Amino acid sequence: MARAAAIALFGLLLAVPVEAAPASCGPHDVVVDYLARSFQETPAGAGTANSGGRVELFTAPKGRSWTLLYTGPDGQACMIAAGRDWAPPLPGPPSPDDETVKPR
Repeated sequence: MARAAAIALFGLLLAVPVEAAPASCGPHDVVVDYLARSFQETPAGAGTANSGGRVELFTAPKGRSWTLLYTGPDGQACMIAAGRDWAPPLPGPPSPDDETVKPR
């Protein structure tokens, strides 16, 4: 009896539609368009990763949200982190290896 109930419950769960989560990877232009349309995020910074790929930070106005995107050499982009309340770093003294600092 318990086995029949478990099978019936499992069958019922399979019949319930489940909303699919958005994919976290895709072609770079598709992912960037998704960030812009869904969260009003635009590029705020970028750099080249040691792997040869590109890392980009996207932020929304007033720091509402942010997303860190990695794009591999093949053009496939993946959202690797996201959050809320982005704030740019506070200004501080220049580091010794900063190119804008000239030796005296």
